Amino acid sequence: MIVVDQLTGLVVMISAAIIIGIGSYGVTSSKSLFRQLLSIEVIFNGLLVLVLSLISFDAMMATYFGIIIISVVSAEVIVVVSILVAYMRQSKSLSSEDLEEGGV
Repeated sequence: MIVVDQLTGLVVMISAAIIIGIGSYGVTSSKSLFRQLLSIEVIFNGLLVLVLSLISFDAMMATYFGIIIISVVSAEVIVVVSILVAYMRQSKSLSSEDLEEGGV
């Protein structure tokens, strides 16, 4: 039984590492700020899966930690999307190259 639990934990950790890799590839390869934001969210979700698999020995602690992390990430998404909408209204573009040219 312990071998199955350790194997399951290993599979979850490898899956989380793959998710984090996909997110970091999206951040580095995309020029759109919106796609970069989504890729950063993928990285956060991969980290959430990784941390929850590490603290899964205590189910209540993992549940509380997961709820807190999901709440914080949701609030962060709302703030960043509103900043992107304000930036898009001002510059009419969501390209990250515009940020470099504009001196931001």
